[in-house]
Order: sequence, then structure tokens, then C-alpha cells
Amino acid sequence: MKIVLSFGMGVESSALLLRWLEEPESRDFNLEHDLIVVTSQTGGEYPDTKNLCEEHLLPRLRRHCVRYVQVARAGHLEADGIKVLSDTRRPFEIHLPGAYTLSEELRAAGTVPQFSGERRCSLKFKAWVIETWLAQELSGQSYLHALGYNVDEQSRIMKSEHAFAEREPEQVRVAFGFNCDEESRIIRAAKYDTALRQGWYPLSDWRWSRERCQQYLKEITGETWQKSACVYCPFNALKEDGIARMRQFPEQVAEALLLEHQSLALNPRGTLYRDRTLRSITTDNHLIEALQLFRRRLETTEYALYRVRRIYRAPGRADRAVEKLMTGCQAEMITSFQQMSSHLKVRVEHDISYGYARERETDRYPTVEEFFVVAPATVESKTRYGFEWFEARWKEAVGETGQEWLFD
Repeated sequence: MKIVLSFGMGVESSALLLRWLEEPESRDFNLEHDLIVVTSQTGGEYPDTKNLCEEHLLPRLRRHCVRYVQVARAGHLEADGIKVLSDTRRPFEIHLPGAYTLSEELRAAGTVPQFSGERRCSLKFKAWVIETWLAQELSGQSYLHALGYNVDEQSRIMKSEHAFAEREPEQVRVAFGFNCDEESRIIRAAKYDTALRQGWYPLSDWRWSRERCQQYLKEITGETWQKSACVYCPFNALKEDGIARMRQFPEQVAEALLLEHQSLALNPRGTLYRDRTLRSITTDNHLIEALQLFRRRLETTEYALYRVRRIYRAPGRADRAVEKLMTGCQAEMITSFQQMSSHLKVRVEHDISYGYARERETDRYPTVEEFFVVAPATVESKTRYGFEWFEARWKEAVGETGQEWLFD
């Protein structure tokens, strides 16, 4: 039976893989013939993760002739499929750039990852990609899928195993590197079980916590392993070590600042973190190089004048329409915006000027908002169900389409 490890390159999955490679007694399968290690590359991982894996894990994978597969999403739609970046028993490189990246997706949408609800970015750029590859590669075969939940995540494991128990007996299991404290991740992982795949949680079996995983990695490699995460992940813990990591990679932080700036332009509430902006964090911690790179990119990009409308159906639930009215250099777009200012209520937040034609009422639903803003021209005119659908509901909400604002 094949053993599949979803390898996220972080603390837990790295400790799990390293122990299998270093300690034969920790496993009951053959590394060369039975194990497949799979990574889905989002394109946003910190570079130090690549360095650690290439220095300490890839040589061991080569030594044991372990099959290592790196895959990535090929496009925005599932119909675009996936791309195999590497499939080899002699891996030398972590293909961090991926193919179609999460940052491309966010830039085109004018948003940032959400810190509430399900982690849709992980589902779309990791879980779906790996499950798609497994369906193509191991169709009809039994396999064991390992997950890296640690020993402190028993409730997540119990819910996941309950989902397994409701299915017919399976011959397949898949290993994930969730530690025992990550119960909620184990629960979510169970949603991706199939008739030939069952989740397996070796770290929990070993009673390994996140701290034990970090200790093991340090003992064997001499390195302190950092959390695997995109630079623009809202779940990054911005403690002293997190800020130091940001300082080490100013170009990646500048990219995250650009994503947040575009998100804030289309939604003043669209901060990267729940209660503060990434820009305030970089400013407060004097990350000068990242801020300089960010400002330089803002100065050299093409801009657009946007009209943004939302129909709020309930708290946190809104239908959005974005219209790119014109494009040009920043000065041209600011001039066009200023020509409209006498008709608008202008408010400045996050160093961005918003011209409101309508402000939402926060104490009743449904309610609407409509504003104009100048921002980098990365988002095309769009609304989820098409403009005909949106215009009908907009007219119903406000009694007009508001077309008088459109101009050449």
C-alpha cells in the first residue's frame, strides 16, 4: 500500500518526514517503494523555508530514493487543472514560485486572505491541488495519507476519525503533519476523504506537540524551523521572531503591502490582519527597506479610477461590483478623481482618498455603499453573477442604476 505524506514544509510535517527518514523503527513501510511525499506550491512561501528544506531534507530524500512530487494550481478555474513542477527521486530544488500563484489570484480580485471562516486559500491552492494529483496518479489504488496534527489536537482528530467511521471500511490512509494541538485542521481535513483515502495522524500517535517537533528538528539539523506560511498570511504570529523574518525578506513584504493596498482601496475594511494593517506594522517596526520598495512599486505602476458598489444583505455578507472606469498614470487618475469631488463626500483612510456617493448604514439591512477611488489597475470590471444581475438588485435597493456617474 502506498503512503502519501502531504508535506507543507513547516514544523510539523518536516519533523514527521525527518523522523521517518532518520529512524526506521518509527515506520512500518519501505521509504523507496511505499512513500510518496507531495507538496503544493502556492508561490507565496518565505524563502527561508526553501533554504531549510533544500539543505536538510532533500539530501535525505535523495539518499533514500524517496519519490518527491511538487505540484501547483495551473489557473484560476479548476478546469485549468494543475501543473506538476517536479516528480523525482533525486530532488535538488524546492520550486517555491509555483505556477499560477495565490498572489496572482488575490491581485486580480483586489482582496487579501480572510481571517474568518474556512481558509479558502489553503483549500483552493493546497488541498484541491494535492487531491487532484492523487486522483490522477493513484486512481483506483489504496493509499495511506499522513497528516501532521500534533498530540494536542485530539478534538480535531476525533472529528476526522468519526467521519472515517461513517464510511465503509477503507484500505487507504494518508498522512498529514498536523501536531496534537491542531484539532480544527484535522477536522477540516476529513472533508477531503474519498473511497480510497483515509487520514492518518502519526504525530498524534507519537504524542508529539509542536514544541516537540521543533525540538526534534533542532536536535537533528541544528536549525530552528520557522512556521510554513505565505508572507501575506493573516494568521502569521507577528512576535519578535516574526518581525525579524519580515525584516529579512523586504521584497516579499513589499509584495504583501501591495496586495493589502489594493484590497484597502476597494474596501477600507480590507486589512490583512483582523485589527490592524500590515503597513502600520511595517511602519511601527521601522521596516524601511520594505516600505521603500513598496512606495517605489506604487510610483511605477499603472493606475485606474474605480467605481465600487456593495449591496449588504447581512453583516459580513455583501454583493460587490467593481468597475474600472479609466486607466492612466497616477497623476491623471487623481486629476479625474478631483474633478468629481464636488459631487462626492471625500474621506481619507490608509492614505487613500475615497469619494462616497452613498455610505452604508451600519444599523440596518439591506443597505448599500458606492464610492470612487484611485488604485493600481490590477482589477478588471467584475461582479460575481454578472452586471445584469447586479444592476437589477442595485436598482431594487436604491431605485436607480446610478449610471450618471459613468463618464469618458
